[in-house]
Amino acid sequence: MSVQQTLIIVKPDGIAKGLIGQILRTVESNGLTIIDSTRLHLDRSWVENLYGSERSQVYFMEVVEWVSSAPILLLKVQGEQAVDKVKWQIIGRYPDGIRGQYSENWIKNVAHAPDSVQSAEQELEQASHFFERRKMMDETRLQGKMVFALTGMSECGKSTVGKHLDSKGVKRLKIVRLFEKVRDKWSPPDQELYEFLKEQEERDPYTLWDAFIEELLTEMERIGTNVSSIESLYGGGLGPYLKQKLGHHFCILFVDIPVDEIRFRRQMQRENLASIEDAKMYLLPRDEIKEKSGIPALKEIAGEIVDNSGTLQELYRVIDTIVEKYLK
Repeated sequence: MSVQQTLIIVKPDGIAKGLIGQILRTVESNGLTIIDSTRLHLDRSWVENLYGSERSQVYFMEVVEWVSSAPILLLKVQGEQAVDKVKWQIIGRYPDGIRGQYSENWIKNVAHAPDSVQSAEQELEQASHFFERRKMMDETRLQGKMVFALTGMSECGKSTVGKHLDSKGVKRLKIVRLFEKVRDKWSPPDQELYEFLKEQEERDPYTLWDAFIEELLTEMERIGTNVSSIESLYGGGLGPYLKQKLGHHFCILFVDIPVDEIRFRRQMQRENLASIEDAKMYLLPRDEIKEKSGIPALKEIAGEIVDNSGTLQELYRVIDTIVEKYLK
């Protein structure tokens, strides 16, 4: 099996129908990874070049008009046999795949993907400057900024780390508060935050997460800081997306207590519980929720894994070293 890269263009109708979330989930379920993305309005001449081999077809001008009529989403996908998986299993031919389920006709057919390794290489080369331009724009906006995202299992010490970072000038922000600001702009004020996030992530998570980034940067500007921590990073796609979009201006701090016995004893003392078993009954159901939400997977992409099984002073020394490393 060979690792390949390919391209997906989510067309205007794919975006309008709220299919981005479904496409992303299908990509992941096929063992593939989205390694870059950008949203833009394609120039007509670029689209003509993309479909150049079909110039003699009667539908050529109509498809060019449609794909260049409104913003699209470009996805760079990587994985084993990515070209065939994306083209024939994910996007699919009629009546299979995303196209078979949601296409209106041969023009409004949700998404485009190259049909061979050669065409994938060619189209990725054609689209490369779009990804580079977006990265340059992001770098300009993020210059001088740094964001630490705190995560970990239940009662691992995230709040302790956040408070210590705050004492070192790394302003402590709550992820839930930032998402509440997004919700208040997008939906009725009485909609539960969980329902709002679930609905938006199913439909178009990238738009939601881009709005989160906007709120984060706006809040950092409002409080006059270039360095912040966000707490607590939940599982799923947000962490990888922030890592992709913010690049070296972002670091996931996974706070870990490798030995559960230590965590249970600390919880017993903190809550004045009678036994280790009582602490387990308190923590294990919460751990199960964390596991189902994908928190352990964040450890695999964390920039720093913080061992919090020692003393408080040892924890502070580790955090101080990390701050010095990233803010030097």
